[in-house]
Amino acid sequence: MIKRLKSYYLLADGAVFSFFQLVPESVIRTKQGRVKLHNWRGLIKLWFINRKVRLPKGPVYLTVHSSYRGYYHWLLESIPKLLEAKRAALNFTLLLPASYTEVFYADTLRILGVERVERLLPDTVYYVPQGILPYSVETMGNYSLSALQELKTTVLAATATVAPTVAPRLYISRRKASRRKVLNEAEVEQVLAAFGFTILCFEDYTFAEQVQLCSNVQMLVGLHGAGLSNMVFLQEGATVVEFRKFDNGENYFFQQLAGTLQYTYHLLYCTAADEQQQVQDADIWVDVDALRAVLAQHSV
Repeated sequence: MIKRLKSYYLLADGAVFSFFQLVPESVIRTKQGRVKLHNWRGLIKLWFINRKVRLPKGPVYLTVHSSYRGYYHWLLESIPKLLEAKRAALNFTLLLPASYTEVFYADTLRILGVERVERLLPDTVYYVPQGILPYSVETMGNYSLSALQELKTTVLAATATVAPTVAPRLYISRRKASRRKVLNEAEVEQVLAAFGFTILCFEDYTFAEQVQLCSNVQMLVGLHGAGLSNMVFLQEGATVVEFRKFDNGENYFFQQLAGTLQYTYHLLYCTAADEQQQVQDADIWVDVDALRAVLAQHSV
């Protein structure tokens, strides 16, 4: 769905407001409730301490980002909104935080043919004459199958000239990451190799190459992290195995994503090196016997 707006204000963190009240469609919804970044007092304070910028009249400005940044949120939440605006044949200028400097932002926008982008600076209140705000009534992590299918079809078609090859079984290593690693990865990779897995780091590939690699994959294994977002590009009826630290049951987004895509999903709880750390930070030890048992269920 798309909300059309006139004469409103925008912050780089994605907060959209008018008369110092947040526009409801811009507020992130989770199972625990709405994530309100600012109340009316906070917005008044920001109004007085931040500089004000009036965007030029004429363009229709599109906002698809939120305060949650990173590859997962961009690919699975922001890009579907952008595609919805394009599907509605709307001629827009995209508003995007200046802090979005990672290569995948530019890569996806180029692949999707988005050329007009206005960068939003921090500590600035923007007056927007007219704009559009795609939104979902679902809570975060409750995916629309039709939106995911549109994402897959559009991006696969746009990257069709890129043709890296990979075996139908893929393991995403995080050995190059700064945190959240598999501490016994050599042992894990030995088991995976015995079942015919290709082992690679997505950091070594462009976004287009990652997409086309995954399009050939029938079984994906990886540690909880942004790389698993690429499961959206797997073959129909794929299988996904996720490693993650045991926690209180929150933020099981990849399990929900796999379910929406109608994949077979296996969750392997792993022992953390530091049980006090959050899932997003903890290094883990994988139970290789449990992994071997899961893989044996899908052996050819």
